[in-house]
Amino acid sequence: MIKLFDEEMNEIKYDGKEYLERLYPLENFSPYGLTIDKLFFPTCEHAFQYFKYIGTDEKIAEIIRNSSSPDEARLLAHKYKGKREPNWKKIKYDVMDEVVKLKVHQNEDVKKVLLETRDFLIAEFCLDEDTDWGIDRNNNGENHLGKSLMKVRKELRK
Repeated sequence: MIKLFDEEMNEIKYDGKEYLERLYPLENFSPYGLTIDKLFFPTCEHAFQYFKYIGTDEKIAEIIRNSSSPDEARLLAHKYKGKREPNWKKIKYDVMDEVVKLKVHQNEDVKKVLLETRDFLIAEFCLDEDTDWGIDRNNNGENHLGKSLMKVRKELRK
């Protein structure tokens, strides 16, 4: 779940319907597809998980790309994690930056939503406490997904 915060880390709150319109398009699981090298990915999550295997096992990469949901793509990637790209930990943030950038540039609705976040801090709230990509209940974490979104937002404004 994406959250916005002002400069004093006060959360900008949205109700359910408003959230779907104002922030959901920014999530990796939202149904905004993207094309990379003539290959279509139904979601950002599909693309990100695909790149974990493209250099080591093309068959697994394609299974992930063609999976029925972003959750299935994530679960499949976890299932085969012993076969993923050996330097994944070094390249994963650059891969996320590129996937997010392509999603935003290829989907006008997502671009509009991202620009409407003004200068708020964007954070992925992680129920599973994955503080590498987001923040936990105490707003602690590396928040690399939020950083990717804010980086693209800054580039769009130039």
